[in-house]
Amino acid sequence: VLFAMLSNHYSFTYMGPYNLVVLVLMMTAGALIRQFFVMRHGFKLGRNANPLPYALAGVAVIAALVVAMRPQPEPTDMASTSTSAATATSATTPVAVDFAEVRAVVTQRCVMCHGEAVQMKGIRLDSDARIVAQAQAIYQQAVVSRAMPMNNGTGMLPSERALLATWFKNGPTSR
Repeated sequence: VLFAMLSNHYSFTYMGPYNLVVLVLMMTAGALIRQFFVMRHGFKLGRNANPLPYALAGVAVIAALVVAMRPQPEPTDMASTSTSAATATSATTPVAVDFAEVRAVVTQRCVMCHGEAVQMKGIRLDSDARIVAQAQAIYQQAVVSRAMPMNNGTGMLPSERALLATWFKNGPTSR
């Protein structure tokens, strides 16, 4: 139950395609570990068998979930690798992103919750310097996990997420 209450703070638990499986397995692991603590008292008094298998099973379920939910590396595009130097140079040339576009997206989609008046989680995104300082968090929350804006309440478009990703991958600056 505690996991279900806290999971909405960690998007990796509910944003994946197998979110229901994650919930059931985490609750099962919690029940197994709790059973260990319940039976441990009886074991010390000689009424129960050794409860250690319950704890080990619960820990194994959690470990398996951690391994299964680990972030996957970005796939490499084999089509962009070529023997031609000109093709290779054009494939690796970063796409320039105008910071004014990034600022416009952040202002429209993020500042209502992360501005001067309201500062959710103490994060402000109402100046160029603060946007650059929070670039990693913006990338992680808006692009990778897609957790922000919360429930996509401001209607952030996939093209805007792609713009933020390109800006971050090119080295986030306000130029």
